[in-house]
Amino acid sequence: MRKILFVVNKTKQKAREIAERLSNVALKAGMEIELCLDFPVPESAFAGADICCVVGGDGTILSCVNAVADCGIPIFGINLGKLGFLAHYSDSIDDESFLTLAMGEGRFLERELLEAKVDGHSFVALNDFAIKASGAATASGLSVNADGEFIADYLGDGLIFSTPTGSTAYNLSAGGPLVHPKAKVFVMTPICPHTLSNRSLVYDASAKIKISCISGDCVFVSDGRIVANFPRCAQADIFISSKTVKFSRLHGHSHFSILRSKLGWAEDPRHSKI
Repeated sequence: MRKILFVVNKTKQKAREIAERLSNVALKAGMEIELCLDFPVPESAFAGADICCVVGGDGTILSCVNAVADCGIPIFGINLGKLGFLAHYSDSIDDESFLTLAMGEGRFLERELLEAKVDGHSFVALNDFAIKASGAATASGLSVNADGEFIADYLGDGLIFSTPTGSTAYNLSAGGPLVHPKAKVFVMTPICPHTLSNRSLVYDASAKIKISCISGDCVFVSDGRIVANFPRCAQADIFISSKTVKFSRLHGHSHFSILRSKLGWAEDPRHSKI
């Protein structure tokens, strides 16, 4: 019997109601179901599941990344958040479309993860890592090497290391480039650099990056969550992980259609109201 795990963000209005509606659809189709309303989601909840349906938003999906990567199960989301780049199916999804996703009869899109080693600990990120000054009024000095070659010292508010998937998130807000999700690269974008010529760098997927903190006290952030302190003389290694995350998508899924919709590319500025 195929089992679906519902990860439900109970802080979102109507999240539980939507999960229960979709659970009934899955039960009628002969699936086994499990609802998890805990946060953080215990990794044990994913054991034995064939697929994960998140009812929440992009942040809820990001909280599941490590577990679904370890278990190798696909994930999809019902968006109750704002943009919904990752969890982009709406709460009005019809039964047929939901079952196509839940039964694994759609498309599977594999997304690469970044991995970091910091102070003996390993972390993975679907969107990005960021090394940021810990104080609001302080700057950070970070030295970057790629494959043993010195790149530059960066003084500013920090650095973002983004996957193609995460290029639409913090990286884009900081002026970084949009990257097609199939591109075998990752991006480094300075945050408010003091040297205006410091711009984003796109690294090949095989690159191994080493970052050292040369001034200021920083924090190390994984997918929007502080996971480690990064004081002066701290070092981190960042590279493409051997782990991946699989997303279940309906046939006809289009990356550029999502960009047009979420970023408002389809709008004619001549018709916008001021």
